[in-house]
Amino acid sequence: MMPTPVVDAEPVSASQARAAWQTGVAPLLEAFPDHAGDILRAIAFAHRAPFPVPVFITGRAGAGKTTLARTIGELTGRSATLELPQRSLASIRKAATPGEPLVLDDAAPAHSRARPAMFTQIQAEVYASRNSPLNAASIVVATGEQKIDELSLQRTLATRINRRRAPGKVYEQLHSAAAAAARLSVHTFLQAQIPRVTLSRADSAATRLALGVDIEHERRRDAALHVGGVLLRALELDAGTSRHRMPREDSILVGVYAALQYVLDNGALLGGRATAGDWILGRRDEDYLYVIPGELMPFIRAELNDTTLTSNAVAAALENRGVLYPSRRQGRSIPRSINGTLTRVWRLSPGLLI
Repeated sequence: MMPTPVVDAEPVSASQARAAWQTGVAPLLEAFPDHAGDILRAIAFAHRAPFPVPVFITGRAGAGKTTLARTIGELTGRSATLELPQRSLASIRKAATPGEPLVLDDAAPAHSRARPAMFTQIQAEVYASRNSPLNAASIVVATGEQKIDELSLQRTLATRINRRRAPGKVYEQLHSAAAAAARLSVHTFLQAQIPRVTLSRADSAATRLALGVDIEHERRRDAALHVGGVLLRALELDAGTSRHRMPREDSILVGVYAALQYVLDNGALLGGRATAGDWILGRRDEDYLYVIPGELMPFIRAELNDTTLTSNAVAAALENRGVLYPSRRQGRSIPRSINGTLTRVWRLSPGLLI
């Protein structure tokens, strides 16, 4: 039976949400200090767009997997546990609803004979099939005692709980009816407020990275966690520390996305007939953008708040991410005619403007 989402009849104010956070979420951070922070960031992102990878929670019996799954369910608006007719990928597909969370407790028990293992099946479904119902769920969470294979670890948000670390009173508070009700209130607040948060150009670009279907899932995961952290900070909710960071090259790529958007929105030109006083960023043709590095670099530095960032570092990051096409003879900046003047430019993918 599919449990229905719980939506409070009354709106939750910011002060009420922060009090509920202290009651229902603070003990979660204390009970699972190594993992709860990133899970909360994933939940925040899932209130805005589908989280791009499944969340797997594994460990020995009694370590707290069910507790963690139940709290995630409450923070995503589920007050009851989802019960599958059988532990199979077909049942999981049928249980997935577009825009809704899918939280599966004990999906991969130690005694399961499923081959490949269920964690592997779920990961492969999300990774390989863009049309899978699992990709339409706001977030997919599964727990179990089975190990997660090495390949799946790179394509998921994986949490392994080995033992209980916090004092018993923390778990008592975490299991209390007041904490459960508080988490549902937090969900109501997030549901109402997260779509209203205005992201910076760079954080909007990070969202674009997280949702990029042709981008490696590990990079998508880290970009989504970055944005989830931004959303929670905007609402003044503390999710603790993060174990995952966007790679430096992706941070630079995000800065380039944002800088291009800014300069083009503010009058920079890529081609066309220029007149005196026009701001020429470069030109474009059907295959490439030709961007003058010196025109864009001040804005990239401003977006990343890094005054020491060099054009060589940016070009190297863009090349490694497959959006800058160097010349074997001339390097990463190549000569091209820009309005009749031979100028050194970066040859970039037009996908940077889509």
